[in-house]
Amino acid sequence: MSGSLVRAYWSASTFLKARGEDRLPYRPLGEILARQARRVQAMAAHAWATVPHYRDAMTELGLRPADLRSADDLAALPLIAGRELAGSPQRFYSSGYEEATTLTLHSSGTNGRAKAVRYDRAALFEALAHGQRQRAVLAHFTGRRTAYREMSVIRAGSVATQMRRFYETHAWVPRSMDVQRCVLPLELPFEEMLRRINEFRPDLLAGYGSHLGALLRWAWEQGRDLHRPRVIWYGADAMPSADRDLIENRLRVPVLSTYQADEALRIGFQCERREGFHLSLDDVAVRVLKPDGSPAGPGEQGEIVISNLSNRATVLLNYRLGDLVTLPTAPCACGRTLPTIERIAGRADDLVLLPDGQSRHSLLFLAPMHAVPGVVQVQLVQETLNALSVRVVCDPSGDWPSIKGSVEQLARRLLGEGMTVSASRVAGILREPGGKTRAVISHCRPARV
Repeated sequence: MSGSLVRAYWSASTFLKARGEDRLPYRPLGEILARQARRVQAMAAHAWATVPHYRDAMTELGLRPADLRSADDLAALPLIAGRELAGSPQRFYSSGYEEATTLTLHSSGTNGRAKAVRYDRAALFEALAHGQRQRAVLAHFTGRRTAYREMSVIRAGSVATQMRRFYETHAWVPRSMDVQRCVLPLELPFEEMLRRINEFRPDLLAGYGSHLGALLRWAWEQGRDLHRPRVIWYGADAMPSADRDLIENRLRVPVLSTYQADEALRIGFQCERREGFHLSLDDVAVRVLKPDGSPAGPGEQGEIVISNLSNRATVLLNYRLGDLVTLPTAPCACGRTLPTIERIAGRADDLVLLPDGQSRHSLLFLAPMHAVPGVVQVQLVQETLNALSVRVVCDPSGDWPSIKGSVEQLARRLLGEGMTVSASRVAGILREPGGKTRAVISHCRPARV
């Protein structure tokens, strides 16, 4: 099939799938769960036939695909974590998809360890179509579903950038589904970011939660003129509650968030009420487990475990994301039938502070540091505003003197020569209670009031 025909096929397919996506969250829950169950059954059969990890796991446990009929049945499979995926990704790759026919999303490693997740084309375009659920919510604030002005603050090479490039080269995104876009590089100083925001005047400003919070707080505290978008939309990490309060109550700009991961592109989204995250149960199966492994109940906190039911190139079932979430005590009053999680204990500490009051997001450091040959895992520890240490886990065969020099040079280039940087080799990096590691530990972070 020619390139033009391929693009025409995916364009038409995505357009058809997007129709009705804004109404699906209101469908009867039983209907959505039946659709989820069909996908569980199909994915179980696919995993058994083509994915080494699950064929071996099912064989060892005496399971067959027919034993996995619903989302609840997936609990019979062993739990897996990010370190297993990062260490042996090929164990989770499907033999049914050649690498050339997939998109490999390279994570930045905000939990300290980078991962590579392959996505088949159908899953990627389905994620694009399912974005209409969030678009319907954004339209409540922007006043329209398309053609509004969207500015995103992201790092070069981010997952969002990788996906956008894929869509642009494999399909013609219908005008009815697109917006006016402008991208701000994450490494820009706050001063330049503010200038470009005021120049572009976006209806929607998107980015990483901690970074947008720091940027807008800086503009407020400095008394700078700031174009106020109709809505702020963030993901990837948490926005400090004090920054969110400032944006919503002083700047009078509503703040929305989305819940997604490199391992599952559409997990949850906030509705107009902004009181929780509606779970896309047709895309993912979700469990929330207490420390003893039992299911969490209403109002309780636990670790979220997901099964991606759409991506068949890298199969992840019963996968521990490492996030701690709280379940609600009552359904959302918006009318959507999709259940919610009330809160996500995400990361709000992924910034390195600078002496002038600005900051740099850890994503600027992690991707290039993980690209240094021999680096397995890194953690940034900021002792003072002028001193940063980098903990590095290396491959046993790595050339430590060379690794140390490269890591320190990267940090100085991003932070300025005035910053004292020291890299040290460590055997491992301690995990938080939720199972993740912190990308940044700061001993000089100011209190937010």
